[in-house]
Amino acid sequence: MLSRSERRRLREIERWFEENDPRFAASVRNPPPDPVTRTRRRVAMSVSALGVLVFFLGLLAFSPLVIFIGIALGVGGLAVRYLLLDTRP
Repeated sequence: MLSRSERRRLREIERWFEENDPRFAASVRNPPPDPVTRTRRRVAMSVSALGVLVFFLGLLAFSPLVIFIGIALGVGGLAVRYLLLDTRP
């Protein structure tokens, strides 16, 4: 844990950066996701889209098993995307 003076000093440094280099301060505050995370998010969303497609194909084919697989893929892809890959604090 930081002491009161250390926290105050950090806030001063933060304010200095926000005033003198707001672009840098914004990039530190909200860093872009790394390429690996971005790729994993794309894969998760692709799996979700595939799940929706499989679901509709199951509806057209009147196949409960294919419908279930489509739902599982869609929900699984969304769960990975929003629960496991959400790196925001």
